Amino acid sequence: MSHEEEATLNIGALSMATGVPVETIRTWERRYGFPRSSRNEAGHRIYDLGTIEHLRLITAILAQGYRPSQLEGQSREELEDLLEMSTGGEHRVALGRGDECEGEQTCRDWMECWFKAVTTLNREELEGYLRCDFSRMNALEFLEQRLDPFLREIGEGWASGKLSVLHEHFASECIRDFLVHAWRQMSGFANGPSVVLATFSGELHSLGLHMAALTMAMADCKVVFLGPNTPVEDIATASAQSEAEVVAVSISESADRKATLQHLGQLRELVESEIAIVIGGKGAPRGFPQVVTVEGFDELFEYFSTD
Repeated sequence: MSHEEEATLNIGALSMATGVPVETIRTWERRYGFPRSSRNEAGHRIYDLGTIEHLRLITAILAQGYRPSQLEGQSREELEDLLEMSTGGEHRVALGRGDECEGEQTCRDWMECWFKAVTTLNREELEGYLRCDFSRMNALEFLEQRLDPFLREIGEGWASGKLSVLHEHFASECIRDFLVHAWRQMSGFANGPSVVLATFSGELHSLGLHMAALTMAMADCKVVFLGPNTPVEDIATASAQSEAEVVAVSISESADRKATLQHLGQLRELVESEIAIVIGGKGAPRGFPQVVTVEGFDELFEYFSTD
């Protein structure tokens, strides 16, 4: 499998996942040979997903007082041994290998802690949990293993009466703000295709869109975010004006199927034939002519990484 077929990160996504500025990554690679990159067909740096943990390991060692030049040429195993000696074995949290982040050692059950932050309307605490797990995981793991189950739990809590509408709104706004910050930074450094992202008229929820935006930004896409409740004509116009290569639409399970099929037919007629249409979400129909349906964020990431 070639590098273009593997899951890769652009330099902006790597920076966002590790907290290391883009210019610092470029400098380290030029001077010291780490982290190692390949080049895509356009000549831009790309990194495999394992680079995230490698770079976190390096930054953890630098935090112990070492200089980048002292780490040049050292293998992953040698770096781990060096950190082990430097910290006396207390580096699990710094690398995200444990179950906790610094300052959050009392949080053993992540769902319980996140839920409590919502019930107490503690935005700082909830944002801390989001940042912690986002830094420990790659973005796809974060979406699949954290945000998706948490949002389901919030929905069930609201339906059962454990949470009120204000709690649901509070959680949604915190998560939306976090996702917007994450995907916009990555998309700003992207060198891949432009993708128009929206939901059809009548679809009012935006969190799924922002999760999809983060996934596509991780796949080096430039996201043109239109948001929810967008008329088909506006989606088509945006695809032309932005010279998009793909139009992506999120469809929830609550969407009216008949209306969805009508919207898809109209969109396919209005959008240039060379522009791909990709749909996803629990309400996305399969087998619609000249439309690609993806299931889950892994499949969405794979589509844009191998297309």
